[in-house]
Amino acid sequence: MRVTTVELHQKLGQTIDQARIEPVVLTEHDREHVVILSAQYYKSLLRTARKARHIETLTDAEVAALTVAEVPPEAEQRRILAQFEAATTAVVKP
Repeated sequence: MRVTTVELHQKLGQTIDQARIEPVVLTEHDREHVVILSAQYYKSLLRTARKARHIETLTDAEVAALTVAEVPPEAEQRRILAQFEAATTAVVKP
């Protein structure tokens, strides 16, 4: 959902309620400035970010596995993305 700064001032309570359900993008002069999201979704993003690793921290076996890895077919990618979306949507719901 997108909300202008004027709309935010007029409907702060409604915007906060909506942010509990889905991230709300705050715009000013048609440019995105801030995203308002639930604390639960924010914590989920932090957990995901903490799982990322710098390449220097990978073991030789992990680097070897990455060099032979292949991108799955498009249908498999869609299935994986649907699972991810379902999992993240479940996290966002109050």
